[in-house]
Amino acid sequence: MEDTDGLKKLLKGEPTSAVGTAYTPVEEQYSRELGVHRPGDNRVILVNGVSGTVTAPDATLSHVFAARPAITDVAPVPPGPLGGVAGCGSSQSKDGLTKFCTWVDDHTIGMVTFIGFPQSDDTHDLFRQIRAEFEHRAP
Repeated sequence: MEDTDGLKKLLKGEPTSAVGTAYTPVEEQYSRELGVHRPGDNRVILVNGVSGTVTAPDATLSHVFAARPAITDVAPVPPGPLGGVAGCGSSQSKDGLTKFCTWVDDHTIGMVTFIGFPQSDDTHDLFRQIRAEFEHRAP
């Protein structure tokens, strides 16, 4: 997975902002038997993004996925109303399925990682909603 520092390296020059955060649907609990755990729902959403100058959005999107050979089935997806280019892919491991969606435009690069979501969940709409919450056009 690309972290915020890795995304910063894809910009031309210094970033103007950066974000890296994680979301879970329930709070963690502690029990003597299980330790720290999230009862009943292990889904996690990770969001990483940077803003600055992106000189080649298409090439940058390709680079993000090419740097992660474990991500397969990469396909373009609509980037949403903020434009640019976007793609999603997935990775299967012993821990389950992880879905990755990335957007790139002239001023931002972002990745949303969905961990623990069922194969049947279409995360593309959720990806566009998350992007819209994190990225806003400058006045």
